[in-house]
Amino acid sequence: MLVDSKQLWLWWSILLFVGVYSTPILNFEYHNYSALSQYLHNMATAYPNMTRLYSIGETLRKHKLWVLELSTAPKSSFGIPSVKLIANIHGNEAAGREILLHLIQFFVTNYTNDETVHWLLENTRIHVLPSLNPDGFEISVEGKCEIGPGRENARFVDLNRSFPDHFQSNTKPRQYETQAIEDWLSNNTFVLSASLHGGALVANYPYENVMENTDMREPYPPSISPDDDVFQHLAVVYASTHPTMHFGYPCNRMDREFQGGITNGAAWYPLTGGMQDYNYIYHGCMEITLEISCCKYPLTHDLPTLWDDNRDALLKYISQAHQGVRGVIRDNNTHQPVLTSGLKIEGRDSYFRTSSRGEFWRILLPGTYQLQVQATGYEPQTIKFTVPQKRLEKHLTPTWLDVNMPPVVRKATVVSDQVLLPTNPPDEASTVHYTATQKMVGLTNGHTLSPALFTEITLTSTDFVKLSNTPEADSHKPEKLLSVEDAGSDGIMWTSMKYMVILNMIFVFVLLFI
Repeated sequence: MLVDSKQLWLWWSILLFVGVYSTPILNFEYHNYSALSQYLHNMATAYPNMTRLYSIGETLRKHKLWVLELSTAPKSSFGIPSVKLIANIHGNEAAGREILLHLIQFFVTNYTNDETVHWLLENTRIHVLPSLNPDGFEISVEGKCEIGPGRENARFVDLNRSFPDHFQSNTKPRQYETQAIEDWLSNNTFVLSASLHGGALVANYPYENVMENTDMREPYPPSISPDDDVFQHLAVVYASTHPTMHFGYPCNRMDREFQGGITNGAAWYPLTGGMQDYNYIYHGCMEITLEISCCKYPLTHDLPTLWDDNRDALLKYISQAHQGVRGVIRDNNTHQPVLTSGLKIEGRDSYFRTSSRGEFWRILLPGTYQLQVQATGYEPQTIKFTVPQKRLEKHLTPTWLDVNMPPVVRKATVVSDQVLLPTNPPDEASTVHYTATQKMVGLTNGHTLSPALFTEITLTSTDFVKLSNTPEADSHKPEKLLSVEDAGSDGIMWTSMKYMVILNMIFVFVLLFI
């Protein structure tokens, strides 16, 4: 009897373990908000070492915008790029929503037996937002391939027309969903992104808008971004891996053909307030729009085919985050990370920023480039580097750069026991004035004081302030100090008393000879 009890307990423990840690079941069917939320929670519970579930906000209908992060890379690892995938920004374009759920399922169930999946999870942080517009999806109708309810959110606003726009003023009011994406991008440094849509079969890349007063007669002109070569590459990677997208066939008689299955957004049709331009221009994140099905809301039985068509293309697209350059920016003296949004590839008028740990990433094609780095308090740096052609290795290997930023040394004027420094620095965006070092060098005869006292500024004022690093500094009042214009050629400032004496002598001299 005792043996039977032990055996029963053993089998019960095994069943309990399997029940708790088994992979949640995901069928090829459309999942409403409750089912989608439950699946994501179950997945996060079943794979705590591989997933992390969080919300970036909620909608007017109080539906949370769930994101599941997939990665096995330690949080302490430097240089791991973050990629995000978004679907269902238009509620009635529903296929992408299910495709991303099956991508999650594919990652967690193939980590140990698929080398590509294993490598991507070890070296990438993949953030999946299956539905940006759950309110719209709830009223959408399956089988509606073109116009149908649910495209807009609960306030009847097209979310893909509601973002800040660089080219034209966007008067649409800010939406909860839009603000959630903006905050998400502000709080994370995403390298690569894709937004899954429906209603066509094409990979669409920036820019998708044009400047005001542009001739808008068809055919529309393309709107070329500084990284057009990279965006075309990303679009080609997806379209060429997809079994049919690269043919460029139109979905119906009214549609146009897309050469190679890709298109510049504005050349297809310009729009204001789009998400992909916002990602790139305002946050340096490279995003393209993937139209993955001719029908906006395909029938359920079409989902397995759509998943098969897009699986490998999604995997290869994610891997492009490892193409180009990455590294970390540190203080040359303290070796602490330097945070800046002043990163730029020479010849490309597009800025990007570091993470909170000083990390940076930029997708680039093979070639030789120069990275320009500007940060408040540091000397600007330009680093030449090469992105090599793909080697024999199976996976892409980026170029790594360690960028050490030397702090700016401000030069000052010594007046008796006082150290005079310029004040009222503007923000780092000003570029029309001399730097502190440049403007002060004539007053110091090239002598530099302790660099620990100084930080970088840009002069717009000739006011001065004393540093309390001298014994008598506190006994002098700032209003007795004269400006740069009153300094002698030897850099020694006259006192206000001497100046008044000279003025009085001149005045008397003038009176005597009038």
